[in-house]
Amino acid sequence: MRRTILPLMLFAPVPLLPAMSLAQQTQVYRHPSLNIAFEAPENWRQVPRPEDGLIYEVADPDDAVHVVLWSTTTEQGAADYLWKMADMKGLIVPDRPTPTRIGGSDAWVLNVPGYERNAPVRETLAVIPHGKSVEWPKENVLFIVMIWCPEEDYEQHKQRMEDILGSVRIVE
Repeated sequence: MRRTILPLMLFAPVPLLPAMSLAQQTQVYRHPSLNIAFEAPENWRQVPRPEDGLIYEVADPDDAVHVVLWSTTTEQGAADYLWKMADMKGLIVPDRPTPTRIGGSDAWVLNVPGYERNAPVRETLAVIPHGKSVEWPKENVLFIVMIWCPEEDYEQHKQRMEDILGSVRIVE
């Protein structure tokens, strides 16, 4: 009887590259003047928005995924405002916004192709109602979240974008 001894290295565990990215450290990014925040990997940079100081935008180190947070007040409800905003941006939206929950709050979401900085992107737009305005009691306060990446890279970044949207929180 003949025995074959296989080298042990054939059975040694091999680390998988995607598993390494799961251990990536995250941090909380909070709008500087609004009570809204999200979680994403470390080392994202703020993108200057001199045209409107209330818009807070951050981008990943590769400038592939961007998250934009801002607020508005309107007499419209959240779903109607999101529908109107999509129309104003020239987005082709086949269906009304989808109701969901984000960070324990009611929200409405659209995930559609669009344009940012004259380039085709895939954007997730979400509106989260946040009560009535103190200054204008007839108006609703709405937090707006926009997460986008280049359209051709969407499949690569889709899960990250969904994770970021799921991490959005209203912080008091």
